[in-house]
Amino acid sequence: MLKNYLIIAWRNLIRNKSFSLINILGLAVSMSVCLLIIMVILDQYSYDTYHNNKDRIYRVHTTRYQQNNGESASSALPLAEKLRTEYPAIEEAAAINKEIGGDIIYGDKFASGGGYFADENLFKILDFSFKEGNPNTALKEPFSLVITSDLAEILFENESALGKVVAFHDKDIKATDIEEGNIETDFGYFTITGVLNPTPGKTHLPFKLLASLNTMKSLPQGAIMSTAENDWDNVWTNYTYVLLKEGSGKEVLQSDLDQISEEIYGPKYENKHSFKAMALGDITPIGFIGNTTHVSIPKVVLLILGVLCLIVMFSACLNYTNMSVARALTRVKEVGIRKVSGANKKQIFAQFITEAVVISLFSLVFAFIMLLVLERGVDGLTFNQYLKISFQQSLPAMLIFIGFSILVGVVAGLLPAMYVSKLNPVNLFNKLSGVRFFKSMGIRNILLVIQFSISLIFIISVVLIQSQAKHILNFDYGFDKDNIVTVKLFNPDNYQRFAQAISSNPAVSEVGASSLIPGGGWNFGGEVLNSDFPLDSIYTNFFDVNSGAKDVLGLEVIAGENLPVEGNDNLIMINEFAVKDFKLGSNEQAIGKQLAIQDGDDFKNAQIAGVVKDFQFLSPDREMQSLVLRNRNDALGFALVKVSGENQAQTLSALETAWKEVNPASKFSYKYLDEELLFIHQVLGDVMSVIGLISFLAIFVSCLGLLGMATYTAQTRTKEIGIRKTLGSSIPQIIYLLSKGFLKLLGFAVLLAVPAAYFINNLWLEFFASRVSIGVIPIGIGVGSILVISLGIILSQAYRAAQVNPIESLKTE
Repeated sequence: MLKNYLIIAWRNLIRNKSFSLINILGLAVSMSVCLLIIMVILDQYSYDTYHNNKDRIYRVHTTRYQQNNGESASSALPLAEKLRTEYPAIEEAAAINKEIGGDIIYGDKFASGGGYFADENLFKILDFSFKEGNPNTALKEPFSLVITSDLAEILFENESALGKVVAFHDKDIKATDIEEGNIETDFGYFTITGVLNPTPGKTHLPFKLLASLNTMKSLPQGAIMSTAENDWDNVWTNYTYVLLKEGSGKEVLQSDLDQISEEIYGPKYENKHSFKAMALGDITPIGFIGNTTHVSIPKVVLLILGVLCLIVMFSACLNYTNMSVARALTRVKEVGIRKVSGANKKQIFAQFITEAVVISLFSLVFAFIMLLVLERGVDGLTFNQYLKISFQQSLPAMLIFIGFSILVGVVAGLLPAMYVSKLNPVNLFNKLSGVRFFKSMGIRNILLVIQFSISLIFIISVVLIQSQAKHILNFDYGFDKDNIVTVKLFNPDNYQRFAQAISSNPAVSEVGASSLIPGGGWNFGGEVLNSDFPLDSIYTNFFDVNSGAKDVLGLEVIAGENLPVEGNDNLIMINEFAVKDFKLGSNEQAIGKQLAIQDGDDFKNAQIAGVVKDFQFLSPDREMQSLVLRNRNDALGFALVKVSGENQAQTLSALETAWKEVNPASKFSYKYLDEELLFIHQVLGDVMSVIGLISFLAIFVSCLGLLGMATYTAQTRTKEIGIRKTLGSSIPQIIYLLSKGFLKLLGFAVLLAVPAAYFINNLWLEFFASRVSIGVIPIGIGVGSILVISLGIILSQAYRAAQVNPIESLKTE
């Protein structure tokens, strides 16, 4: 029976080529995006599946004391030792610290990477394969270093790495390689005690090096955040991994953690935390938490992608339904003959479902080809540089694809199959022209309105995202960002030598220095006290600059004067916002006043030398805040070089040559300031590309649905059109008659979509302090686009039906 269904399905597919092509194309285009989303979801759930004891491994997270919020992936350094020695349910526990990452130097070779300080128990919990070395002793002694095979290849080529002594210069490079520090600290000499093979799968703990945890005690003071072995307050730079004994579960571990939290933090008045057990399999994907060890897609984003997948496929399935119903009119006799010949409802139902599944499987073939193109597009997106989504095909993925395709076919063919199988065979022959597949068109009209409303919302969203991206690209930061080269100093002493070496270069107009990149999204903060209001402590932002930064960035001093050339810890400048925030009166009145500024655990007095006009030192999505510009030479991290816009390659070469001459121990690392500030624009561009693609698909499949409805209407009213033309109706009157119902539906779609688009887009625009408004233009573009496309389809089908010879129309059965 199944073979017979398949043969008939294939014949109908070949016989009705245009119908089959429209349905296959509509399903394939939508399905390709859904397959891409499925691949992304499978990738995010593929982390850490290769560990042998994965069901017994946990990471300890930190939350606010006795509250399940403010979650962070990190925890206190002493926690691992306490769990291991005092709680019998724990088989092993390991602590790691993230404050290491920089250059490994071996002779004239160096390799860079980020990683962790780790104790030797880590290899007893997580499975890392050693190419060289012994995992039981590799991290036992101080100044031991385990590196990946990639680093070993760079440093030692074909030599054995074991026992080699290397120098390590820490530059605060993170294990994720997302950000690099700009301060260099000599951590001394390390011995290579192990080389790791590449991990067999994706891991939430990417790193290029591991140093023994007990090395932290011997590092220079201030090199890392905290070296105290019993520091329970620092829950921000350390991570704890636990291997439970056989038979113990998450509830036991959580009970132990609750007991520790109460013991350590219960008696305290501040810095109180609670610990939370997180299973290894639940680390990726996860919600929005702090101090994560890797970049992944949050669960809520995966949920949104899943919803988008369902929306796109819903539109495609609805289109198939519309087209199938329209085409079924030509198959009424076929169904009647089958029923008279003895076919029952189930067999008719199975025949139509089989045809839908066959079309869906054909669509899967084309969708898979489109998927390969989409994968290349996703690989080129900015955020995938960090996500590193794997699109490697596997047997489970292929089975999921096939299962998904069959499900789509069943869903798409369900409605036509149900209604066709219920038709009375007597009516099929006696009153063929009176057959109606739906007594009421209300449900289909509602679905069509929803479908076009979704398309309109997508179009308006794309227009707004594009406008916001252009707005940020042209955002007025309040300082100059063009033709400025930022050079990492790594050591503050490198600045003076470099500035002097390039001062005679005619392509260099100004040179300055700062602790951070303005507008780059980074900031340091602390408390400030105004002596006139000693009880009011105000949290503010700190930024270190030298006197040259004012001219490089074009900052405007509106009261007082610039900071001194030689640097002075006791003199500061503040912005206009700080004058109001600190209650200092007018800009002129603020000059000369004393402020107490937090410096570590102490407060130091500083005098206001000048007030600068407000500029956006934070990222464009942030509101303006108060800012204190300090003048500490030992805090400078970047040289800011204003260069000519001509012959930039030659200028950069000259800057690099000068750097190597005066600072040979540090590499020349530079970026253009305007390019650094483009990251948010690039991310918005990625989002725009994704939403734009989905919008195109939503419009495309909606138009196919509208085509199906228009075809259905024209076919069911063929005889009516012939009679009206015989009685004298003109072609414009016929077109209006066939089109007015669709025009009403489009009007309802506009009324529904415009408020929804305003509400949805206002939600994400609220995240930007400086944003475009949702005005008439983006809404007009969206409404105009959907109306032009829809009217083109409706009028073309109506005109085609109106052009038919009335004699032929009246002969139609």
